[in-house]
Amino acid sequence: MSTERHYEREFVRTFFTSPTAVEGEDDSAKMIRSAAQLEGMRAPDVWVPDNEDATAPNMRDEGAQNIIDVVAEYGADFPGEIHPRIEWFREDPSTRYQGFQYMMEIADPDNGAVDHIDGFVIPEVGDIDDWKKADEFITIIEDEHGLEEGSLSMSVIIESGEAELAMGDLREEMGKPSNNLERLFMLVDGEVDYTKDMRAMTLTIRLACRGKTTTAARIDATVAHLPSSVWGTMSPNPTVESVTTV
Repeated sequence: MSTERHYEREFVRTFFTSPTAVEGEDDSAKMIRSAAQLEGMRAPDVWVPDNEDATAPNMRDEGAQNIIDVVAEYGADFPGEIHPRIEWFREDPSTRYQGFQYMMEIADPDNGAVDHIDGFVIPEVGDIDDWKKADEFITIIEDEHGLEEGSLSMSVIIESGEAELAMGDLREEMGKPSNNLERLFMLVDGEVDYTKDMRAMTLTIRLACRGKTTTAARIDATVAHLPSSVWGTMSPNPTVESVTTV
C-alpha cells in the first residue's frame, strides 16, 4: 500500500467537542444540534460529537442515535469535518466491542449520516496492536456497509505511555498489507489521562506577568519528574513575558 497522505488538510485550527446527549433536557441532542449549525469562523475545522467522556455512560446509546439524527439533518451544510468520538479502552474488550457497535450503527448508510462523517476518534488506545484492532474494526465496518476501504479516517487520543511508545512504531507499520493504518488522520494529546497513567502530578503555578501588577496568569503544568533541586531555585513570584499553549 502507498504511504502518501490521504488528506489535503495539514493543519487543524480548531478541534471542538460536544456531548452527544444531555441528561434531563427535553431535547437531549441540543448541544450537538447547536454545534452542527455553526458557520464561518465560528465553525471548527474538526467537530467531534463526543460519545465518550463528554457524555454520561447511561446516555451513550441515546447519544449514538443523536449523532445519526443530527448529522443526517445538518451534516451536508457543516463547513468542517465531522469525527465522532466513541468508547474504547485498551484493557477492556467489552468497551472496545461497544465502541465497534456504535461505529457500526453510525456508519450504516441506511441511517443517512455516514455520507457526512469523515472518520472516528478512538480514545484510550494502547500499544500499536491496539491501534490495529481499532483500524481492523473500521475496515470491517466499511466492508459490512459497502463503503470504500479507507474512506473512514481514524484519529487516536494519546492518553497512556503505551500509546506514546506506539507512535515510534508507526513509520514501520504503516503501509503494510496487513493493516489500513494509513487511514490515520489526527494524533490528539490527551494530557489529563496521560498524566494519570504516568503517575505524574498536575502542578498549578501562579505567575505574575510583566506589565500587569494587579493580575496574574494561572498555568497548569504537567510535571512527570521534577528534581527537588528545582524547587529551591524557583522564585515565589516568577515573571514571564508570554505563555504559549499547544
